[in-house]
Amino acid sequence: MMFRKMIFLVSMISLCAHASSGWGENYNFRYSRWGMAAEDVIASEKKLDPVESNQNIIRYKTEILGKHVELAYLFSQNKLIGSLYKLEDNYLNSNHFLTTYNKFKAALAEKYGSPTEETTHWTNETFRNVSQKKGLALSLGQVEYFSDWETPSTKISLSLKEENYYVLCVIEYWSKEFAYLAEEANKEDAIDPF
Repeated sequence: MMFRKMIFLVSMISLCAHASSGWGENYNFRYSRWGMAAEDVIASEKKLDPVESNQNIIRYKTEILGKHVELAYLFSQNKLIGSLYKLEDNYLNSNHFLTTYNKFKAALAEKYGSPTEETTHWTNETFRNVSQKKGLALSLGQVEYFSDWETPSTKISLSLKEENYYVLCVIEYWSKEFAYLAEEANKEDAIDPF
C-alpha cells in the first residue's frame, strides 16, 4: 500500500513539473504567444505556408468559419505584437458583409464573452431605419460597426466599415504587454520626411 502511495505521489509531482515547464500552455492567438520571434510564429503555423514574410509582417491565406481571410502576424523588434484576420470574400450584396460580421461577432462572444464595447457609428442616417438598406449604407460609408473584447493579455476588436470603396471586415488582436512597440511603430510610420 505504501508503494502505491509513493508511485501516486511521484506521478503527481511529475505532472506538476510538466505543467510548470510549459506543458499545456495557453496561446494568445492561434498557436502563438505575444513576444514570439517571427521564425517561431512560422514554425507554429505547421499547416500554412506564408504568402509574404518580412521583418514587420507574415501573411497567410486561410479560412475561418467558412470564410476566406488573410491572416497576418505583426512584429516590431522581432517580437509578435499583434495579429489580424481580414475578410477576403467579396459580396455583390453588401448585406452579406453584415451577416459575416455577425457570424464573427457570435464566435468571438462564444470564446471571450460579451463584448466590452459595441458601437454603430452612422455618418449619414438616410438608411438607418431601413433594415434592407443597411448593407447599402455600409458600402456607401454611411455606417460603421465595432465590437471590442479584452483578455488579461490581449485587446481584440472586430470592425466592419467602408474604406476606399471597399468594405473591410477585420478582427484585430493586440498585445497589451507590447503596446508600446505598436505605438513606436506607428510613430515611425507617421514621421514627416520634410
